[in-house]
Amino acid sequence: MADGVGNSYGVQLATKLQMLLDQPTSDLASKLVNKDYAGEFFKIGDTVQICKVDPKSVNVEVGTSYSLNNGVESRTGVAGTIPASPNQSGADDFLPVRELNFSATELRIDKTAKYAFYVSEINNVEGKWNYESSGLDLAAQRIKKEHNLEVAQAIVDDAVAGLQTGASGTHVMTIGTPVAPISLAAATAGDDLYKKVFTKLFAKLHNKGAITPDGKWTAGSNPQEAKRIAANIYVPMAGYNEFLTSKYFTDRSTSAADDRVENGNISKILGMDLGIEPSLDPADADTARKITIGAVNSAAAEEGVFVVIAGTGNTVTMANKALPPRKFESHTRYGQEYHGLEIYGLKVYDPECAVVAFVKIA
Repeated sequence: MADGVGNSYGVQLATKLQMLLDQPTSDLASKLVNKDYAGEFFKIGDTVQICKVDPKSVNVEVGTSYSLNNGVESRTGVAGTIPASPNQSGADDFLPVRELNFSATELRIDKTAKYAFYVSEINNVEGKWNYESSGLDLAAQRIKKEHNLEVAQAIVDDAVAGLQTGASGTHVMTIGTPVAPISLAAATAGDDLYKKVFTKLFAKLHNKGAITPDGKWTAGSNPQEAKRIAANIYVPMAGYNEFLTSKYFTDRSTSAADDRVENGNISKILGMDLGIEPSLDPADADTARKITIGAVNSAAAEEGVFVVIAGTGNTVTMANKALPPRKFESHTRYGQEYHGLEIYGLKVYDPECAVVAFVKIA
């Protein structure tokens, strides 16, 4: 007998899987993704709204405060008049007011992640283990790995789209291109990675306001809504291995360098957390599923190019929901089958909060 979608037991399993999927981790799909959206969804094809405050809704004027006492300017003691204000008719007038507006973008639920596992009655006869919980935990781990790849691919695709001739709109910022990547000398690849890539990623994010105190944010109906100004850098294993041999990590000529090595601060660079995402190297033979780097104006990416991504949680917006799984007695085996489904949608919402570097070791 199958547990239907409305069955309370199925709902409990779905809730557990949702908690596992939403559990914060250090991976790319957690750090570069937010779930700030408005609305509910229940099936493929539904839509939710991503809301964001229009910065022009708030009027701000900064300047010198003037006051006159019998025609004398109090700050200098010189007779005169109040200087004209660009937005005001007088220095003691209110600023012109604007209504606080929100812009809304539609996010469509158009993707599914399916999982299935089987619990044998022979293995489960003594009831020593919580097989369902273990199965759900493993399903969540594997789904999140797939989400890492999807999020990385969405960011890279948006960056490549911005490099095409005639591209319009705002796209993810880039350093180098797939056809003209940043070249790292083989003998000093780790040092070059820091100087030519990491520092420039930091500068671009800072200049766009993504990691400054006035960092951009989205506003939605979820409690996660907040400013996100902490950045993360993700590199494939090839880049990480090179940085392990860089002088910026291994130089022990000063006590500060000793402290840096001892404290394991390779995990933080210029205030940005450093993580490994194997899928960012299309040439990595040890990784089964990897990103693809699209052509730029019909020119294919150079052989050996890999990607480094830096950004904040404002980059990609995602809406996901784990539906109650189906549990039923197997018709072919002595045991129970579990079949589950996650429905979701994601999109690059704030491209100015991410930078993609196309890199190659010469």
